[in-house]
Amino acid sequence: MKKKIVVKLVLACIVTLLWSCQTPDESDNLESNENNKTTSNSLRAPACGSMYALVLSFGTSTPIPGGITSHVYKVDLCSSSTVGYNYLSTIKIGGTPVTSVTGLCDMPGASGYAWAVTGANSNFPQKLLKLELATGNAAVAFNTTVPLQDIENYGNTGLFLAIEEATSTIMKVNVSSGACVPFSSISPVAQYNGLTFVGNKVHVISGLTNYICSPNLGDILEYDLGGNLTRRYSYKNLPVNNIFTMKELGFHFDSCCKKWVVGSSSGIISNNFDVTPCTPPSPILLLNTFSTSQPHHAIYDFMVEP
Repeated sequence: MKKKIVVKLVLACIVTLLWSCQTPDESDNLESNENNKTTSNSLRAPACGSMYALVLSFGTSTPIPGGITSHVYKVDLCSSSTVGYNYLSTIKIGGTPVTSVTGLCDMPGASGYAWAVTGANSNFPQKLLKLELATGNAAVAFNTTVPLQDIENYGNTGLFLAIEEATSTIMKVNVSSGACVPFSSISPVAQYNGLTFVGNKVHVISGLTNYICSPNLGDILEYDLGGNLTRRYSYKNLPVNNIFTMKELGFHFDSCCKKWVVGSSSGIISNNFDVTPCTPPSPILLLNTFSTSQPHHAIYDFMVEP
């Protein structure tokens, strides 16, 4: 009888041990699978930093018309119910609103500050600005050698890229002088509207073209850090939802919650979890900013401060 009891206890211990000692790889795989579900809204904020948007009072064309006031909004893509979208500041120099700002990116090593650029039609045209996000107070750092839009930085490496306004030319920007030199020479589309880094690749989007996955809009081109065109993708925006990518836009890869995110100058924030060409899904509406109480709606760029 004692022998049977001992055997049962040993078996119970073995089962308990196997259940409690799941390998790290198995646990990681389960977590990875959960995080990759397209329905997940899990907040993983510590690794995601603070997200901001450059929002203009109106305007959907390129180059951006003059006289459009420029604002900074705080954005939370990981909200459980709806995207967090709240006014933070109006961009100004010495109390004068800066019109037609075209791009915004993190300033490494300077918490609470960002680099901003203006286009040809701003009241401070073709400038690189040092911007305090919370107050909107800005100062001219340098003139840029070409008008820019959608500036982005590659971590703490000192590499800053932007689009030459109203073109499909990616420029390398020297934030210590304002000098701009071409980063790439190959582009199969006439105009880029947004730029983002994904890992060690550069991705640019043409919001209203559809040569990759016709008739769906939003051609995405991938470049390596040497400026070589490496792959083609598509945001796969349905023609019936053309305002999702109409026309100027903010383009961002959100590794925390929503993957590929587009904020259009028509006031729509949308996302797509998979940009593999010509396969489902299509973009999902996250927020129509015109349905909020916020006064400004044309989204021109996103940035994240780690």
